[in-house]
Amino acid sequence: MIPQPKNNMEKLKNFFAKYERYWIWLILVLAAALRIYQINDRDFWYDEAFTGIAVKERFHDMMTMIINDVHPPIYYWSVKLFASFFNYSVLGIRMFSAVFGVLGVWAIYLFTKELFDRRTALWAALIIAISPFAIQYSQEARMYVMLVFFITIAAYFFVKALKTNQTKYFVLWGIVTGLACLTHYMGIIFAAVYLPVFISWKIIEGRIYEKKINWQMVKNFLPSKKLLIGYGVAFLVFLPWLPIFKHHLLNQGNNLSWIVPASFGDIFWNLQMFVFGTPKGEMSAGMPNPNEFYGVANNTALTLLVIFFAGITIYLFKKRKDKEKISALLILSVGFMFIVYVLSLLEQNYFVARYLMPAAYFTFVYLGLWLATVRFRTAIYAMAIYITLMFTFQPYYYSQGWNLLDQNLSKYKNNNFYILNSFDYVIGKYYLGANHLTLYNIDWPQYNPDYWAAIGQSLKRTENLSDLKNDPNGLIIFNGQPDKKYRDDKTFDPTKFVLVAQYKNIALYRFKN
Repeated sequence: MIPQPKNNMEKLKNFFAKYERYWIWLILVLAAALRIYQINDRDFWYDEAFTGIAVKERFHDMMTMIINDVHPPIYYWSVKLFASFFNYSVLGIRMFSAVFGVLGVWAIYLFTKELFDRRTALWAALIIAISPFAIQYSQEARMYVMLVFFITIAAYFFVKALKTNQTKYFVLWGIVTGLACLTHYMGIIFAAVYLPVFISWKIIEGRIYEKKINWQMVKNFLPSKKLLIGYGVAFLVFLPWLPIFKHHLLNQGNNLSWIVPASFGDIFWNLQMFVFGTPKGEMSAGMPNPNEFYGVANNTALTLLVIFFAGITIYLFKKRKDKEKISALLILSVGFMFIVYVLSLLEQNYFVARYLMPAAYFTFVYLGLWLATVRFRTAIYAMAIYITLMFTFQPYYYSQGWNLLDQNLSKYKNNNFYILNSFDYVIGKYYLGANHLTLYNIDWPQYNPDYWAAIGQSLKRTENLSDLKNDPNGLIIFNGQPDKKYRDDKTFDPTKFVLVAQYKNIALYRFKN
């Protein structure tokens, strides 16, 4: 019998299978390229400027800033050392996140390969490599991708512990979980997720739901001594920071009051942000929205996405036998978000997309599992559709003027800069330095923000507009992004000033003579 020639899809499938063990390196190269591309394009926004100001300080002063804020120290210690080789530039500080962004892809590959298989791991790694959400926060001078890396490695050790029941893996899980807690306090909340993962794994693996339940059987599924040892190790790693954590816990309301209470629907809303990303920069600084598509309402996209996730969940539970692993993955993703939602009901509000980033990565693993389970042709078409959708996002304007002004500062070495609101002052403090900057709150001149962690006692400020008018070397910095209706300084009237220079959205003015 003459063999039939294979079609192109079968040839492609065989090609991928033949070199399967090598594809992760190409995916990592792709991830690195996408995270470096345009990394220096947009300005620091407020939180990034806080990072920049902190790492420029002496170590003691940096620690004072951190304690006055609401974050643990490992990220700041690490990025201070790393960025020192780049003179604490925007590029250097963000490059630290880019490195951990790539490491996060590698960590997800290890975790998914351990939980399922190499093929699933490759799909999950590819999704994260090209994910707009993952790329955005891999280019941001904050600790979120570092947190995800530690949590993913911790999950990797946890899976090995569940599969082998060896104490060393529970200990390693505890160490890395402790490091995650010292990177961002969401690591503490995520640590609680491992308990239901442990219980569900044991129940489904032992098929307890098919047997008559008795007390001895129930005891077998309670937290084991080895699990408690892991939690104890995590606590010991975190213990030196515990007094500061208590301080932050008692005062967190002052720092997190901008977070609104969550609704149950926000879980699905955040899934949409995970899959399609959020606008970059200032537009995603507070409570972000997902990227929008041309001609498609966000609610329509959300509805379709929910139907899609429901469909693949039914498909996976019907198609696959490793239900304890699927359940673990759902707990690590949706379960984590549900815990944070429940905390919101208790008036502990932390439901922000970037805080929930670990759930995003495990959601990507869930999608990778589906792609590895369906026919190869279906998986290829699905990825093609996903990539195509990324080119239909509506563009959003983000600030670029600060970086340009920073490149031209030599022109203004004899000038004094005045800035018109406290948030812009923090950004200006990173780029210009506190010694060259004076704050005049145009909407409320009497307001003194020197208690802000990013501002401090080095603040120079004035309550008199005449100081700006009478300073012959004075230049007023006006950040025209975003629109004035979203800003405090609505009374600013550029017609009263002379434009000296324009750097994208950053304008330099002086008073008319």
